[in-house]
Amino acid sequence: MGNQNPANIYLVFVDFIWFSLNSFMRTHGQRLQEAYRQHIAPYSEHLQFAVTLTLKQSAQIVTTYANGEGVYKRFEKLDDEKLASSIRYFNSLLRHELYGNKCWHKNKQHWARQLSIFSIEGRNTHKRTHLHAAIGNMPNDKLIHFPTIVKSVWKQCDFAHREIRLRPVYDAEGWLGYITKEIGFTDNDCLDVCSIEIPPFIEQSICR
Repeated sequence: MGNQNPANIYLVFVDFIWFSLNSFMRTHGQRLQEAYRQHIAPYSEHLQFAVTLTLKQSAQIVTTYANGEGVYKRFEKLDDEKLASSIRYFNSLLRHELYGNKCWHKNKQHWARQLSIFSIEGRNTHKRTHLHAAIGNMPNDKLIHFPTIVKSVWKQCDFAHREIRLRPVYDAEGWLGYITKEIGFTDNDCLDVCSIEIPPFIEQSICR
């Protein structure tokens, strides 16, 4: 023991610290990920569609002047604020396309809205920024038209990119696991909790 090279002892010590830190971060990340997944898991039985929407990194924004005469055009880059605004706007347009004025009716608001859960990927990696969405509570007469509705609504968002993927959900828990895969590893904030939209009747049924 007394003849050990100090350099070797140092390397062993560094390896031990790296292993301990790595293990701690991995365990912490897994716990955080599991907590988020448990939070959204109860909604899995209500999900019907898995949607992926890509975004432009910059876009031309057109604003009408206050007097209504002419428009003001400028290019802006995608940032967290505009990303959040895009999700809210998409949600609002989708709600109106699916339910019309029912979503504003006092006696119908508890059910006349879609269930929407969003995650954001690509902010901290080389991938194009994109959204994964789990959507449910569709009116039966809109189911067959849902892909067309999503494409039409997304096209109205300033930072919408042309690439859209949409398919029915056959494994809801698997899709929710997929859209939260970056939590605890690449992006702890990828699940956009602030943009989750839950019809009150679903929330009430889960909280009982």
